[in-house]
Amino acid sequence: MVFPSNDTDFFIKLAELPSEVIPLVVSFLPKCVLPDLLYYSPIRTIVASKILSNVIITDKVERHKWSYELGVGYSKCSCQQFKVSLTNLKEGVRQWSVFPKLIHIDREAQFVRVVTTFPELLMDASSINCCFNGKDVSFLDKLLMTLLNSKIKLDSLSLSNFPNLGTIYPVVADIQLLDVTLSNYVIPGVKKFDIQVGGGSPQGLTFTFSSDLEELRIHTIWPIQVTLPPNLQKLEISTNLSSVDFVSEELIHLKNLSLQLPNIQSFAETGIIAPNLQTLVLNSCKKMSNFDDLRQLEHLKQLKVDSSKYPIGLFSNGSFPKLERLDCLNCPIPGIEGSDNSLLSLPSNLKILRIHDPGFLNADFSNLAPSASLDLLNLHGLSFNDGYLGDNLRKVYIRTSKLTLASNFRIPCVTEEISLEAKYLIFKSSEFMCHLPTNLESLQLIACESGRMKPLNQIIKWPLMLSTLVLKNLNIEHQTLKLLNLKESRLQRIEIHKGNVKTLDADLVPVTVGKLTLSCMGIQQLPDSFENLKNLQKLVLSGNQLRDVTSVKLPMAMLETLDVNQCNLRLISPFVVSMLEEKNKNAKLRVYARGNLNVSVVDIRKTLKVIKGLSLDLSNFDNTLVEIAKRSSRLRCIEESLDPYIKGSKIDDLYNGSESNSDEESGKVQSTKVNTSKVYRSIPLS
Repeated sequence: MVFPSNDTDFFIKLAELPSEVIPLVVSFLPKCVLPDLLYYSPIRTIVASKILSNVIITDKVERHKWSYELGVGYSKCSCQQFKVSLTNLKEGVRQWSVFPKLIHIDREAQFVRVVTTFPELLMDASSINCCFNGKDVSFLDKLLMTLLNSKIKLDSLSLSNFPNLGTIYPVVADIQLLDVTLSNYVIPGVKKFDIQVGGGSPQGLTFTFSSDLEELRIHTIWPIQVTLPPNLQKLEISTNLSSVDFVSEELIHLKNLSLQLPNIQSFAETGIIAPNLQTLVLNSCKKMSNFDDLRQLEHLKQLKVDSSKYPIGLFSNGSFPKLERLDCLNCPIPGIEGSDNSLLSLPSNLKILRIHDPGFLNADFSNLAPSASLDLLNLHGLSFNDGYLGDNLRKVYIRTSKLTLASNFRIPCVTEEISLEAKYLIFKSSEFMCHLPTNLESLQLIACESGRMKPLNQIIKWPLMLSTLVLKNLNIEHQTLKLLNLKESRLQRIEIHKGNVKTLDADLVPVTVGKLTLSCMGIQQLPDSFENLKNLQKLVLSGNQLRDVTSVKLPMAMLETLDVNQCNLRLISPFVVSMLEEKNKNAKLRVYARGNLNVSVVDIRKTLKVIKGLSLDLSNFDNTLVEIAKRSSRLRCIEESLDPYIKGSKIDDLYNGSESNSDEESGKVQSTKVNTSKVYRSIPLS
């Protein structure tokens, strides 16, 4: 979450909201910002309660700080718990009379201090979670015995690097073990077990569990034997090379099963009988070629096959009537040519189909008849020729090498999101753009290398719901841009790559747009102002020829980022004139201007000096700028290769370097090669 700043007015107004709303708003704030909010007396009690509700007790208290990098704020804080020392936690509980409901403890010694000096902390907690890493088995055994005697229950216990532990007392519901070997895994009350059998564990382990166990996950590098408990609901077993032997009765409660067993040739080899299974994941079962015994899973709703063979013929003859989702990822299937898709039939009630990198490009998905129930279609690397998508698809994501869509192509009338991406993308007609679905929210047409679409012959009327439009490598010209009629839309994100517009008119863009990308569009002249785009947060103009731009006003109230990479710029100052206005004196803007080898070093240095809210990214083409960047928080000089798809510019006679070692506040320049009297006409300098 990007939290912009500790805005006093914001928190004063927050206190005016209904009492039941304030805690909800505070719950969305980053954990590390909460201590600063204790200074706002109207919300202090609520903030304190939020801080103390979920804590991790540790001696290493580190907090994320506010970042002045534009667009970052507190977004780097993803802390789920509030870190606090035991001493400060005691003081907080005493001051606010609030005991934590969720407690996390990361060291054995820390836990002992809690038990011996502040045991009441654990009595009313709804969830206690401990993570211990060490070698002292006897110490851990005494600690667990203390828990058993005190009748305190842990929600989860994570142990690593405790050899030959013996057993664990029934004081916990969820156990994670990393290279920890128990002599007895039958622990009453344990609902979830997660076991990592690594290099520090002995070979040939045998696992037997309590009948209370509901979830089991084991990853092993050694051969093991597992006796599956009868009440198991979720099972995940994975190994890279070794074998796993199962001992099992019928598992009538098992609903979710994930297997990574590279040596099995059929599901029956596992010996697992789960008549009520609903979700099955087969990952890296590379030797598995017989899928017929999966037909017994008549209640299956989701099937994912990843990095295994494609289940040829599995879905014929009306099998899997309840299957709603099918994912086949990286599943090669040899011997399928042209329109021979008899073995690629689909379940009749499928709602979600995802096929990625199948390795059978010659198989044409177009000859398959999508079920009437299909709601989401996601195809990567599969031939798709005639463009018929079925009538009921709500979400469509297709990526392939070549996609040619006939003149009668239409987007299904119920579609909300569609992305068509191909190395070569050809539309034989643009008529479909005049028949867009009413509920369409996102339209992305992406030609990775080359695209072609017949010119528009009428003005487009956009659906009111549409918020995202992406057009890449379709060679949009100025007349086409006008016929697109973007200004009459409610688009919030517009991304158009490659075209020939030359002169850009800001009135062609809707005022609703927040992210606008017009890259490699052949733009040479910009409008005098973008200030009508009051919601604009990000403006990308990379790859255009903007060397002669003199002055452009930008909507600084919302704008955070300007991207003018590889635009053959002479000056940076024309793009930041709005930041000199009194109303924008506190505005901040990060400008990305890499790959501009003709930009004036003098202009850069004086612009940074005058405008304190400006942050700038450049290529490291000048030694002076590189040295300044080492001392500056607002200038970054980056060594990188230029975008091969954007025509670069060679250094011309405007370039003016400097060997000065002065910092960005200096303004002293040596070895300039141009008359700078006109360079700064955009910015008044004192």
